[in-house]
This record gives sequence, structure tokens and C-alpha cells, in this order.
Amino acid sequence: MKKRLFAAAFALLALTVINISSANAQSSCPNQVTFGNHDSLAVDNSLQSQIEVTYFTTNDPNVFLSEKAGLRRSSSYTSLSSNQFLAKIEKLQSEGLASIKKRQSATSFLGELAQMNLEKNPADTRMVNASYSTADPGYIYKLDRETEVSVSRGAAFDGDYYRVSLVSWFVDVKGGRKSVDYDSDVLLKPGQTAVFKLMGNDEVGRSGSARSYIAVTLRSVNKVGLASIGRNTKLVASR
Repeated sequence: MKKRLFAAAFALLALTVINISSANAQSSCPNQVTFGNHDSLAVDNSLQSQIEVTYFTTNDPNVFLSEKAGLRRSSSYTSLSSNQFLAKIEKLQSEGLASIKKRQSATSFLGELAQMNLEKNPADTRMVNASYSTADPGYIYKLDRETEVSVSRGAAFDGDYYRVSLVSWFVDVKGGRKSVDYDSDVLLKPGQTAVFKLMGNDEVGRSGSARSYIAVTLRSVNKVGLASIGRNTKLVASR
């Protein structure tokens, strides 16, 4: 009898431990809980950041960020000075290895989100930006990719670096859905560029042997009185 009670108690304890471990694993899994979800940021109206986002593709998957270690084992991020990025992308363009799909600048307060989307036809960017609104459910059908970028101050130990946050959704018009496939927070100084390689299954399936990238250049961070107040992109409050 004692043996049966001991066995039952041990089984119950093991089951409890397994359930607790399972719950902890789910609550800490970034893909299930935090991926694509950012905490609200306080908007600093005294400082404005100037950023530039470049969407580009390369014909050779290894020319910008090598995949020699394999697609799923290769790095999808790098940072370099804005001058280095400009020189590299221009060289690749001249060699026929890269193509810029869209380049867009924005000025926003620190902590404010800037929508830097990629339209299905980037040549019609001005018309599309003027006509669509996120309040219109149909706006998503005009996009290949929806992207939000924000710049904010980080912790004191970040020094003169700023935190640049990017969340980008792959838009599948035919399937009537969008899904987050890149979510990143990086540290940049003004004059630096972050390059993100889009390696999600959906994007790779759409681009084939080519590779797609988003480059975010932090041009400057200035006091509002010194920064340009012209805005050429739709801004939304940080959520």
C-alpha cells in the first residue's frame, strides 16, 4: 500500500514539474510571446531623429552577407558606416549584383514610430502614400512589406548610441495575410547603417535565389529647434 501511495505521489510530482516547465518555456519563448510585440515607448518631443530606409535586393545571396555556412546558420545582420554602405551598394549596382527597390527618409520624434513600407509598385510611392490610410483595411493590399522603425534613447550604459527598433511584416496579398518575419533592436550612432537580411520562409520563397534586405541609416539626432520638421512619411504613435 505504501509503495502504491509513494508511486502515485511521485507521478503527481513529476507531472507537476513537467507542467511548470512547459508553462515557463512557453512564457519565455520569444517567437510565441515577444516576437513582433514591443513595449510602449515614451515619445521625446524635444529630440528628432532623421533616418533613411533602403529596400534592396542582391542577385547573389553571398555578396552582402555570406550564406556559405548555410541559409539558416548565416548571419542576417551587419552594421557599417553610412559612407561604407553607400559605397558598397553603389559598387554592387554597377556590377549588376544589386538593385535598389525603394529609398525613403523620415523625421520623427524619439520613441515615435515611422511607417516605412514597401509598396507593390515602388514607382507609384508618392501616389500610394498620399492615398492609403492604415484606418482603411484595404491599404495592406497595396504593399509587399509593412515596416515600422523607431529611434529611442536606451540605458545610460549605451553611451552615445541610440536604440533603433525595426519590425517588418511580410505581406501575402493572395493569401490575405501578413506575418512578422523580422523583429530587431540594435544600437547605432548617427552616421551608421544597420543592414537586415530577410531570410524568412515566405520572403525566400517569393524572392527565389535573390535576397531581400532592409537597410536603416541613422542620419542624425537633433534638438527640435535644429532638426528639419518636414515629414515625408506617415508617423504613428508608439504602441
